[in-house]
Amino acid sequence: MMFPGPLPLTVEFCATVLFIGVLVYLRKSLTLRAAAFWTVLWVFRGALSLFATQFVAATDRQVLLLFTPLQIAFAMVLVVIAVRLENQKEQLRALNDELSRLRKASSGQLDFDPLTGLRNRTALARWMEEAGRFDGLVVVCDMDDFKQLNDRFGHLVGDEILHGVGKLIAGSIREEDLAFRWGGDEFVIFFHSHETALIESRLLEIEDRLRHFQLRQHGVVPVHFSWGLAPTAGRELRECLADADRLMYDLKRARRTPQPPAGGK
Repeated sequence: MMFPGPLPLTVEFCATVLFIGVLVYLRKSLTLRAAAFWTVLWVFRGALSLFATQFVAATDRQVLLLFTPLQIAFAMVLVVIAVRLENQKEQLRALNDELSRLRKASSGQLDFDPLTGLRNRTALARWMEEAGRFDGLVVVCDMDDFKQLNDRFGHLVGDEILHGVGKLIAGSIREEDLAFRWGGDEFVIFFHSHETALIESRLLEIEDRLRHFQLRQHGVVPVHFSWGLAPTAGRELRECLADADRLMYDLKRARRTPQPPAGGK
C-alpha cells in the first residue's frame, strides 16, 4: 500500500491551516451546525485527495505538480463559498433584527394618537381584551359643544384644543394610570385608585383650566367638558366603560337643560 508523498501532505496541511483560520474568523456568525458541516466536508475532501495520491508514483513529478495547484484551488473555492454563505447569513440576521426593531417601533407608534399624544381607540380595545379586569376607577370625558367650536374657529383650532386637552389629561394622571383618546372629542382614563374624591378633584382642575384655555391668535376661549366616573373592581371593563359613558351623557344632558331659578316653582 502506497502512502502520499511529502508534497501532498504539505499541501493538505497548509490548506487545512487556512481553513481553520477561516473558521476562527467566522466564529461569531458560524453556528455549531454550520461549523460541523464544513468540517465534515473538509475532512471528506482531504481524505479523498490523499487517497487518490496513493495511486500516483512518487517519481511522477508532473502529476504531483498538477496535484498541488488543483488542491489549492479546490480548497480556496470551498473557503470562498463558506465565507460568502456565512456573510449572507450574517446579513440576513442583521436584516431580521432590524425588521423586528422596526416592527416594534411601528407597533408602538400605531398605539398612540398623534394629535393628543394619548393611546388611541385600537390600543384601548386591545388593552381591555388583554387585561380583562382592572382595580380602580374609569372616567369617560367628552367635550361640550365641540362641533360649535370647530364651526366657529375651524378644524385647525379644534385640533389645537384636542392637543391641549390631551396634554392636560397626560399631566393630571400618574405613570401607572392609563389615558386613551376614544375617538373624536371623547377620552377614557383608567385610574389605579379608589379615591373617588381625589379623582374628581383632578377632573375639576382640568375643567377649571379648560375654562381659561388660551388659543393662539384668539386669546382665551372657554372650553367645557363633561365626565362620568365608575368603579371597576371585580367587573368587566366594557361594562364599567359603558356605565361611565352613560353617567357622562347624563351630566351633559343635565347641563343643557335650563335649571329653574332658586325658590321658583
